[in-house]
Formats: sequence, C-alpha cells, structure tokens
Amino acid sequence: MSLFKNIIQKFSGKKHTPSKRSFEEKYNDIGVFQYDADGFTITYEGKSKTIKWNDITELNAYKIDQMTIDRIDMAIVFGDRQITISEDLPGWYQFIFKTKSRFPSIPKDWELKIMHPAFAENFTNIYKREAI
Repeated sequence: MSLFKNIIQKFSGKKHTPSKRSFEEKYNDIGVFQYDADGFTITYEGKSKTIKWNDITELNAYKIDQMTIDRIDMAIVFGDRQITISEDLPGWYQFIFKTKSRFPSIPKDWELKIMHPAFAENFTNIYKREAI
C-alpha cells in the first residue's frame, strides 16, 4: 500500500479501494435517489426523505477541504429545513443533471466554477426560488 493510501485510510477509517466502475456507469447510476414527476426520495443508511421539487427554495453548493482533496457538497433547502448531500453519494451525477433540468436558472457550469481555487470553501448559491 502506498504511503498516500495509508494516510487516507488512517484519517478516514476506511480502506482505500479503487472503484471498478467507469465514469459512465457512475454518471448514469441513480444511486440512493428515486424520482417521480413531483420530486425525489433519498434512501440512505436506513433513512428516507422525500422532497418535492416545488418545495425547494434554495440549492447551495460549496467545497469541503479534506486535507488532500476537496469534496463538493450541496445543501438542499426546503421550507425551514435542509439536507446536505455530497458528490460521494451514489447518484450524485444524475441528481445534478435532474436539478439543472428542473431549475433552468441553475448555471450549467457551476461545478467547474466551484472547483477553483482549490482548497477554498467557495460557497455558491446556485438556485433561489423567486418570491411569489
């Protein structure tokens, strides 16, 4: 095991194993999400949460500095509550694709913009529902 993988394992408590899935397989996987016309359900670690698209008031994206890499997270705000998901969550890519389809005002390139500069939080509000 390389020194880098050994360090990651010690800090994360998880053994580093390379993914055997291609990017295309990861991109097309809906993962922990189930979708219908009104919204989606996330089922993870035995818990489920259903959110209707019309209830989402904001989507906020930002990076988390994990010492050696950055991780992109998204806070999904609905009413006075929010849940946070990360790019590590199975189904992330399809969720991003679906949010861009559902909310056309979301910048198409927000992921690229949020990546720079490296190791900076770079908080970005990518969607905010207009006041009615």
